[in-house]
Amino acid sequence: MSFIAIMMLLLLRNFRVQATSSTNIGFVTSPLLHHHRRMHSISTASLSTSSHMSWEMITNHQSSKTVKLFKSIHKNKSKRNESGFTIAEGVRLVTDILSDEQSRRLVKRIIVSESVLNGQSNNEYQQQLEHWLNVVEMESRQSKEAFASGSNTEDTIDPVTINIGTDQVLAACSGTVSTQGVIALMEIPKSLDESIVAKTANESSKPPFYVILDGLQDPGNVGTILRSCAASHVSALVLLPDSCDVWNPKAVRSAMGASFRVPVIELNGRVGALAKALDMLDDCGIDSNRVFAATMEDTGDGRSSIAHYDVDFDKGAAIILGKEGEGLREEVRNAMGQGLISTVHIPMAQGTESLNAAVCGSIIMFERMRQLSVIQSANAN
Repeated sequence: MSFIAIMMLLLLRNFRVQATSSTNIGFVTSPLLHHHRRMHSISTASLSTSSHMSWEMITNHQSSKTVKLFKSIHKNKSKRNESGFTIAEGVRLVTDILSDEQSRRLVKRIIVSESVLNGQSNNEYQQQLEHWLNVVEMESRQSKEAFASGSNTEDTIDPVTINIGTDQVLAACSGTVSTQGVIALMEIPKSLDESIVAKTANESSKPPFYVILDGLQDPGNVGTILRSCAASHVSALVLLPDSCDVWNPKAVRSAMGASFRVPVIELNGRVGALAKALDMLDDCGIDSNRVFAATMEDTGDGRSSIAHYDVDFDKGAAIILGKEGEGLREEVRNAMGQGLISTVHIPMAQGTESLNAAVCGSIIMFERMRQLSVIQSANAN
């Protein structure tokens, strides 16, 4: 190759590096991230891929204690309860978590694959992920300095450990068939205390609304319900005993970040769980006849349930969604038969047997949101 050809190649390579650097900085002006720029004081110009050099590499997927921790949390609910951690994985999910200041505070460790860091992807979320990894790195340095100097405050976040892992390491940590190249260890938010629930409901400008899960087992359904809760301004998700663990990594993945934005209330004790829930709702200003168990139109006790669009949602309310296949527990059915709580159904075409629990709950949630939107528009005029 001639000297001139070599010089041309070097110049072309330099131009590509400059263009790539501009792209990596430029994406932060995306509308998806624009509102997050005010949430931290770190200069974008100071964020550099050079910080990757300080991230410890994990190469052995069999002996690494970190990998073993991730695997045990994936598989074992008791380990999640004991450690207080859950797992979030996937480029988009981890990016969304890191770009939100509240959920970013819950992150304790991140493992990112070499292929993700070294890849020349045009994927917007992959570019955003690298940006937020650098944000986390800078915030962690500042936190370490604050703790070392004694200048830390209650607002000082705990430092986050970032590791680079081989594809084998990510595969061992992941709960999916094919890993997406990044996985995060997350602190599980504490279940809301009932007194805080009542205080929040009474101070809210909107009528409170709660979704109660009665034994739902499918993580995908629970994750979908959490997403709908977040999108329709539900006050909190209430779990009766035997419901799916919302911190199951499959449920967290299905919820796409909503797990960390929707308050979760877990009610313990198999006996009297509904009574406990009704007492809590009463403290929130919701009478038991404003609690609607989702059923088919024929409840089997001679009483017809209310169509979801006929429920007046401008007052506080709650809905109960039963277990897939088996439906509502006996305690709930007895309360329906005694007229203690109300029932609601979604009108369907003849011959349709039932709706998926997540679909049913979502339809009711967004009907409430529609009604409140109409009321708000009418009041504005």
